Amino acid sequence: MTEVTTYRYVRFALCCLLAGLAISVGAQTIASGEWETSISSYYYTAAGPVFTAVLCALGVCLVVLRGYTDAEDTALNLAGLSAPMVGFVPTPEIGEEIDKAAIVNNAWSYLAVMAIGWVVVLIFGLRKRAVSGAWPSRWGLIGLVSVAGAWVVGVGWLLIDQDTFATKAHGLAAIFTFTPFALAVVLNTDWGVRKIAREADKARTRLDKTYWALVVAMVVLLAAGIVLGLTGWNYWLLATEISLLGCFTIFWVIQSFDLMDPERDAATTRPRDPLTGSR
Repeated sequence: MTEVTTYRYVRFALCCLLAGLAISVGAQTIASGEWETSISSYYYTAAGPVFTAVLCALGVCLVVLRGYTDAEDTALNLAGLSAPMVGFVPTPEIGEEIDKAAIVNNAWSYLAVMAIGWVVVLIFGLRKRAVSGAWPSRWGLIGLVSVAGAWVVGVGWLLIDQDTFATKAHGLAAIFTFTPFALAVVLNTDWGVRKIAREADKARTRLDKTYWALVVAMVVLLAAGIVLGLTGWNYWLLATEISLLGCFTIFWVIQSFDLMDPERDAATTRPRDPLTGSR
């Protein structure tokens, strides 16, 4: 039961992080009396440290958590690995000065950690291959190749043009954070489990309609935000980000309850030690 409890605590921590970001942004908006044009723009305000810290912590949670299927796990890992870079590289704002030295330092440090983690995962995969004779799953290989590709792009970009990296990397990292997470929602539908993840597990079809409703809501909200942006509304990106994060939060809460299966919990619970009381 210790493993199950830890897993649920990490899931709950992710919700708390999003709540912390919302509170910090809300408090800054009330204090200043005006909205920023995007959540990322709050990087330059008093909410900036919370913004960066939350994105880093969210990244850790998403990588640490094991997805229900290999496909979902890969999607969560890709989203989690991209999230910290969104916090390290601010979005360019008129009248705001970008600290290029800090961006470069943070980016190199993070890419170095990514490389270490990638090598460790590869070593464990090769050891598993040597013991069981089984290669990583198709989605596991996709994850390894994708992370390696992202690392090469990041390193090459920093070596070739640090100025462009400091002004453009934020948007690219944001796309690669939102897109895999949106894929994770699709992967929880019946169609996603059977066709994309290629697993036939009836236990994951209980809330199929709910997950599809969230997918449709995200598509509609994204489209509406783009339309509002084309009309010239300055706050279209902020509204889109808030609405999508709201959908992701709802998904996370619903999925957390969906994953609470007493029979599975009992099967994964070790007997309690009669002397120490631990499991």
